[in-house]
Amino acid sequence: MMPVLPRLFASAVLLLPVAGMAAEGAATFGNLVQSRYVHCAFYKAYEVNRATGDLLLVEGRSNSLTHFQAINGGSARQISTRVAGARHVKVMNDGKYLHFVDHVSGMYVLTTVYGCLDRDPRSGTCISYGAMQSRHFDPRVLTDPDAVYEALKDSSDPGFCDHSFVNVQEASR
Repeated sequence: MMPVLPRLFASAVLLLPVAGMAAEGAATFGNLVQSRYVHCAFYKAYEVNRATGDLLLVEGRSNSLTHFQAINGGSARQISTRVAGARHVKVMNDGKYLHFVDHVSGMYVLTTVYGCLDRDPRSGTCISYGAMQSRHFDPRVLTDPDAVYEALKDSSDPGFCDHSFVNVQEASR
């Protein structure tokens, strides 16, 4: 997955809004839910642009990568740099946000896509999404993931997601 990330953005620095960005609604995430592949990069914290004070995520310096594939019928297959092998996760797109929920030995890994960061200027299609990832023990995530995300977003790892890259092949089962 690493060679794909440098092609995500032409610039070396990706400016992101603060995690408190307003939700855009389930319809905003239609491209992601219908995509064959979704790639996400997560960081332990934002860096700060010394000149402007803006919050930054610097391309190539992520702390973890997550890849979702075979998204269909409320589930997906997840591959992460934090866990060996592929795992099946629950996909929830009924509220304000899009959530991928992984249940690992009593702990939950919640990946939440909260809004569009960048749109294609010609089509208006969202091509880059803001995302957060948290690890917690709150079982409400299976019934009300929006509430769990809202409660944890200030302590979650910030990141971004994109979908369907050219020349990316599905991992073998």
